[in-house]
Amino acid sequence: MEKLTGKILLVDDDEFFLAMSEDLLVDQGHQVVAVSDGVRALSAAESDPPDLVLLDIIMPRMDGLDVLQVLKQRPQTADVPVLLLTIDQREEILLRGLWRGADDVLFKPISNEVLLARVEMALRRKKKMDLLKDVIRQHLDPSVAYRVLHQPDTTMQLSRTHLAVLFTDLRGFTQVAENIEPEQTASLLNTLFEELVRCVLRYGGTLDKFLGDGLMALFGAPVSYPDNETRAVCAALDMVESLSRLDANMDQQLDMGTGIAAGEVVVGPLGSSMRANYTAIGDPVNVAARLTALANGRQIIISQPVAERLDQRVQVEALEPARLKGKKKPLPIYRVLPGQKLEVVMRRKT
Repeated sequence: MEKLTGKILLVDDDEFFLAMSEDLLVDQGHQVVAVSDGVRALSAAESDPPDLVLLDIIMPRMDGLDVLQVLKQRPQTADVPVLLLTIDQREEILLRGLWRGADDVLFKPISNEVLLARVEMALRRKKKMDLLKDVIRQHLDPSVAYRVLHQPDTTMQLSRTHLAVLFTDLRGFTQVAENIEPEQTASLLNTLFEELVRCVLRYGGTLDKFLGDGLMALFGAPVSYPDNETRAVCAALDMVESLSRLDANMDQQLDMGTGIAAGEVVVGPLGSSMRANYTAIGDPVNVAARLTALANGRQIIISQPVAERLDQRVQVEALEPARLKGKKKPLPIYRVLPGQKLEVVMRRKT
């Protein structure tokens, strides 16, 4: 089995142990940053997060347990494994270290063989966890992935909330796909989605799902801002601009329609016990989908609840009320005027 090597932060005020351990780890191919107190350890970890921390408990200025607590509170080092080192073999010390988030507590004196074995096992556990995180991040929006990894109890529950729902649909893609190879079709669709998703994320939205040659996005879950509706409209305007930039590289221009609605929905994991998707259900979802069908010529059509909450800088014009499937009365709708350049401040509400 191939040995793993990594970037290790070694922290101990015993100069002899520090030097001997550093030489031992470097000889095994590890990159080692060695410091002699807790304050320097936190500074080193913040500037260049390591793969593993070997941390003595009893040190001047700041002891190892306090350093451990800070490391676990910082997002950039919260998932870095920490092996505590101590000459104090009381069970109380062991428990305090484990409860504060240490992966293991090693009692001094410790042989070179045992130290290297513990380091190897910790790095292997981290590698497996990193692979799992990569899979999660590939399938979930970054904000959802962070909540799943760090706040699973709050993320993976159904809850009622107010948000804006955006649907966008590319038109004419089928005709384009008929004239190119399947591999080219997939590459083109990925290029288009790359741009559209970037627009969603730029304004704090969450990608809900891809729908054929379109997508659904949420603005307000799991991360919410005071101006979710304005963010959704800004993302839609950005999508139109991005598609216009891509026109020059395409033999045939694509059309796109976008619909945005807002209101109370239920959001969270929906599906079975074997597999579920983080999504939203409720009337605004249905309305946004219907508005998308009405939009053509790269229009952005919004519902009245969206228009009422928009930043006053956003320019819209009223259209004839629309009769949507499933609605008894016509709904007031608005068209977002094209070509607007808007900026929003990323102030998080919840």
